[in-house]
Amino acid sequence: MADKMSLDGLTVLVTRPQHQAQELCAQLENYSADVIVFPVIEINGIAPQKWPNFLLSEYDMLVFVSRNAVDYFIAGLKQPIPEDLLIVSVGEATTKALKNKGVTVDVSPPAPAGSESLLAMPTMNDVADKNVLIVRGETGRELLAETLIARGASISYLEVYQRRLAKPSEGAIVQAKTADCIVITSVAGLDNLCQILDDEDIKGKPLVVISERIKQHAIVLGFQSIYVTDDVKDAAVVQQVIEIGRNNGKKC
Repeated sequence: MADKMSLDGLTVLVTRPQHQAQELCAQLENYSADVIVFPVIEINGIAPQKWPNFLLSEYDMLVFVSRNAVDYFIAGLKQPIPEDLLIVSVGEATTKALKNKGVTVDVSPPAPAGSESLLAMPTMNDVADKNVLIVRGETGRELLAETLIARGASISYLEVYQRRLAKPSEGAIVQAKTADCIVITSVAGLDNLCQILDDEDIKGKPLVVISERIKQHAIVLGFQSIYVTDDVKDAAVVQQVIEIGRNNGKKC
């Protein structure tokens, strides 16, 4: 656990979608940080009547790649989940979302989670001739599907939500540019942030990211001070913000 210190005077820009930012913001505020909630991705569900026809009974494995995938899938589902269907989660937050919906998770990777960690698990290497349904948003990463296909699986997608570029007000944009550091949790979020703010000055500010993949993308974009969390948990994000606070003399 992070040693208790004050982040008073440090302004943190949290860019997660609004409905996923509350817990992280509360933890940062517990350390007296000033938090600006600035969603850069808008999440909208795809109406179930627009989903392709599918029967869960025809699949061996059901894979969820995000909390949003869980929420929108369960909300729109009109058929029972077969007891023998293997339920796979990409990480802890997704697993928690499934459990909250009463769904038992059979496979979930250890930290740092994500597609790479999931694909390293023995169960995901034994997929020859298996029918796999991946529940995700539109235009998600292809690594999971491509790797499973290479291992002999048959893959179908069920896209249950859309990601859109957020459209904050001019006042919100002006406020966002005053932040001392920035929290980013996806490559798409980083791209959207740069497009919305359109200001090279943000690339000199400390940036907290949750994976090496996002870090490498940030480097390509020109960010100069990048902190990678140990895992995707909110506590790990807070720990890196505290490290930034130390570097800026925010000790109590």
